[in-house]
Amino acid sequence: MAKIFFLLGAIATSIIRESSAFTQTSPFHLRRNHERQSTALQMCICIHCARVTNCAAYHFVEQQHSQPHINPSPTWEPRNGSPTIQVHIRPDDTISKRELGKMWDEHEEETRRAEEAFAAENNGSNVEGVPLFGSTQYDLSGTTTYEYDVVECEDFVEERDAWVKNMPEEIRIANPHFVPT
Repeated sequence: MAKIFFLLGAIATSIIRESSAFTQTSPFHLRRNHERQSTALQMCICIHCARVTNCAAYHFVEQQHSQPHINPSPTWEPRNGSPTIQVHIRPDDTISKRELGKMWDEHEEETRRAEEAFAAENNGSNVEGVPLFGSTQYDLSGTTTYEYDVVECEDFVEERDAWVKNMPEEIRIANPHFVPT
């Protein structure tokens, strides 16, 4: 079974600040890993591993990223207790900030439309003191992204750029200058 570290917090350049690390010791038990309070952001080592084309652990990582698989049915599994997978959990409020800006930008137009709709439904009555609701819906919920990186593996066999040499054709076509990170 793989060791999985969940890292919570905001990502800054190459350091995860205000993060907590957890170790998954079984499918249903997370244990706080106090010695890993601040963990450096690391790159997935699978991109330089000779086993990447047939590895069940890397298949899991591809699946979590909703990426095309190098191999749809890998037959090789790393030894029990390996690899170690870091999971970076990043709240992303970019969408909600954009929606909030859009809401403010459209405020006057929404108010005008709401006043006209009220007047039309109420025989021209004045909207004074009546709460108005615009018709446009805004999503202010934000999103969360998850990044899965294998950072240690007892069965790692170095082969520089193994993943790039074998990347799925869908990725190569969609982004011919793709550089894994």
